[in-house]
Amino acid sequence: MTSTHTPGPWTTKKIDTGVYDVCRVGNDGLRTRVCRLHASQIEPEHGGDVEANANLIASAPAMLDALQRLAHPMADDDDLDFARAIIRKAKGQQP
Repeated sequence: MTSTHTPGPWTTKKIDTGVYDVCRVGNDGLRTRVCRLHASQIEPEHGGDVEANANLIASAPAMLDALQRLAHPMADDDDLDFARAIIRKAKGQQP
């Protein structure tokens, strides 16, 4: 059995204080929510990390792509640069 996932790219959108949606934006521009994060549902000591968690979740499809590229026998420096850009995005930095 093979499993599938909602294809990327995924983005984050701040809905309210401490509430973020992770969405897929389709070719038609329509947003489909993948998940919603609420700071109140996170352990209190990590409540301020909800935006960082949303960024990490939103990077999941791209991280899968990067890992698949790096695992390919013909992987090159472009693949490594791509993976590094995805890591920066997952950390909320500019890619």
